[in-house]
Amino acid sequence: MEDDLGMMSAWFGGSKAENGPWFSGWISRIAEDYHAWRRNYFPEDGVVVDSALRRENESFIDAFDDRLMELLARLKADVPFQSPRYAAHMVAEQTLPSIAAYFAAMLYNPNNVTSDVAPVTVRLELEAGRLLSQMIGYGNDAWSHLCSGGTAANIEALWVARAVKYLPFVVRDVRAALDLPHTHPHDECLRGSGAALLGMSPSHTLACYHRLWGEIATSPDRDRLSVEARQAAAACAYNVGEHGLASVCARVGSSPVLVLPESHHYCFEKAMDILGLGRSAVLSVRVDKDFRARPDDLEAVLDRVSREGRHVLAVVAVLGSTEEGSIDPLDRIAALRDSREAAGKGSFWLHGDAAYGGYLRTVTIPKRIGLGAPTSTVRIGGAVREITLKLPEHEECAALEVMHRCDSVTIDPHKLGYIPYPAGAICFRSNLVKPLMRQVAPYLEDAPGDIDTERFSETVGLYVLEGSKPGASAAAVWLSHTLIPLDTTGHGRLMRENIRYACELHALLENYPTLAGGAGLPTPAVRAVCLCPPGSNIVCYAFTPVVRGASLSQINHLNRSLFDRFSLNSGQRVLEQSFFVSRTSLSARQYSHETVGDFLSRLGVSSQEYARHGVFMLRSVLMNPWYGYSKRKGRYFLSELTGQLYTAAGAILSSPGFRSLGEEAPSPDTGG
Repeated sequence: MEDDLGMMSAWFGGSKAENGPWFSGWISRIAEDYHAWRRNYFPEDGVVVDSALRRENESFIDAFDDRLMELLARLKADVPFQSPRYAAHMVAEQTLPSIAAYFAAMLYNPNNVTSDVAPVTVRLELEAGRLLSQMIGYGNDAWSHLCSGGTAANIEALWVARAVKYLPFVVRDVRAALDLPHTHPHDECLRGSGAALLGMSPSHTLACYHRLWGEIATSPDRDRLSVEARQAAAACAYNVGEHGLASVCARVGSSPVLVLPESHHYCFEKAMDILGLGRSAVLSVRVDKDFRARPDDLEAVLDRVSREGRHVLAVVAVLGSTEEGSIDPLDRIAALRDSREAAGKGSFWLHGDAAYGGYLRTVTIPKRIGLGAPTSTVRIGGAVREITLKLPEHEECAALEVMHRCDSVTIDPHKLGYIPYPAGAICFRSNLVKPLMRQVAPYLEDAPGDIDTERFSETVGLYVLEGSKPGASAAAVWLSHTLIPLDTTGHGRLMRENIRYACELHALLENYPTLAGGAGLPTPAVRAVCLCPPGSNIVCYAFTPVVRGASLSQINHLNRSLFDRFSLNSGQRVLEQSFFVSRTSLSARQYSHETVGDFLSRLGVSSQEYARHGVFMLRSVLMNPWYGYSKRKGRYFLSELTGQLYTAAGAILSSPGFRSLGEEAPSPDTGG
């Protein structure tokens, strides 16, 4: 672990800009190099802005200096993401390589929609995509590209899943239109019923699609067949891109649903709206007490969909939920898909929403690194103590190790990749999806003539959901990930530190009253109740009075007040805020009582109160790289944060207005 800290110290700027001097030199060199590039492009063209013009613009330069100083002053009020005092949202330091690369490429302002205007950074984007695909475990025929973030990536994944779902009908009708026989045994399934075609596995569907175009490409009459095949595909009544979802669903006599766990990100409802499926087509799978999808409930939902005559557009596994950091049991979900396929129950597109947790995969490459000893040192009341940690490991690693079983995976480099915004990514297991998504834009690029050339082409813009996007992001992802390997020799060590410190905060919060008593400190009048042990590096928790009987309205007020105390409020100077936490909430609309019943019981509230009010919680994301270094210098920031949270909660509890809030407090024996 000591070696891990030494290695990582050069990756970031440092909480006090310790690496600033040498990095600032590089920023100056980048700017000088860029200006030299400008000067050396046809130097005989001569200067345009001569000294006389520059003198005429002195007033503008003065105004520029003045407003820039104002901007720099305003930015000093920003949140100190670089500090170990910040344990709130999913943002921390950015790696120095990513900042340097972003700054360098930003000066050239490449638009990665086409290599015409971004000949360098489009190639860097494809190389960065291959690095992410390799991290997932995909092969050389994967297709990955960058986008603005997880929302765009998840929408694109469902956009592709929708096209693949109805593709068997299109392949069948194109074969019929061209009078091409089903010569391959695996293509015989195209003669099946509509239900059978809707239940084809994505890999089988794409293989049938590839064989169709392979036969056309090897035919003596390939030019004519190619033109007619494209015409037949466009005219096919099952082509959802041409004729719309409502028309296709009416023809197949079935409606699609999206199946995902209760812990899913809200962007999926947005996606269902945009794609025309409607939010009511979202079916939730219950999660367990650790907020991981339950495979048994997933199977029950899939059976219900089948009985009702509907079909599954996709099943989503969440690999790092944004609220709890939980990892769904992807290994068991993939095994369930296998068993249903073998039993003739149909298949589905499997999407991994690893926007947050995708980089946790690096703790398992090339093999599991392990999370270290299940203990850590903390400092309470001036004394250093050793505490026990509840480390996630085996179930989470088993899920991360089969990420390659997903047909698509969303990953956000601008989260646990430590890359500047915006930098999301969508990765597909098969590049055969590229031709399905091609758009016509002759001013960008000509589409390749055959499917194999197209799937391996270096064209980006014609096949992606977004249009213009910064090439600077591609440069940032590429440089950072080529310098800091996406495995246990590099990035995985940082991920291990994150997980360990989340587990340390979890242990501190739950055991602080005992630790404080052992150190001779006053016994707190409050206690922290954690939602669940960390599945990665996020801790959710709520404070409640030690003496049971407070109403949920009062408990929510206590935690809202704590959030206000530990967040930057309007007009407040950042130097006035010593620590930062974020917030989230549980509602009966998202999580059933069966899911959160254990937490509610520990919190001391009833299911009726939960249904009426929901639970306001505090949330800490542990992704700052400096906790271990700070301990070397005698600063135990997580211990300090815990102590301040308890002190502030006690002060709020003793405030005159606390007992008068909300409904009358229930008696201790009816409080939940």
